[in-house]
Amino acid sequence: MSPEEILGQLALVHPDVELGVACAGTKVESRTYRVCERAFLFVRPLELMLKLAELFPEAQEWARRSPEQYKTGAGGWVTVKLAPGLPPKEVLVRWIGESYRLMAVVPAKRAKKRKG
Repeated sequence: MSPEEILGQLALVHPDVELGVACAGTKVESRTYRVCERAFLFVRPLELMLKLAELFPEAQEWARRSPEQYKTGAGGWVTVKLAPGLPPKEVLVRWIGESYRLMAVVPAKRAKKRKG
């Protein structure tokens, strides 16, 4: 199974996930996994990107130990190169789960707009 397929399986275990494409036709074109109209996981052939909050310090530690594979950025965004391999499955489950939960919270302004 390819890394993209493994990541897709881990993302699709969560409720109400929709598949999409971001930046179609560009070199950063990504398959997206979305909830509440917000992407929580971006997957390209060579990397993934997701958002963390509580687990961000853990990702920073991974980036400190393997800066060639892990990058942490502004706003809690984490980029992971898929080569030489995926992080351990238990790490991916936690990280994808947190990213999903962060995006599944519908901001009050957006929720009000949907009702009205």
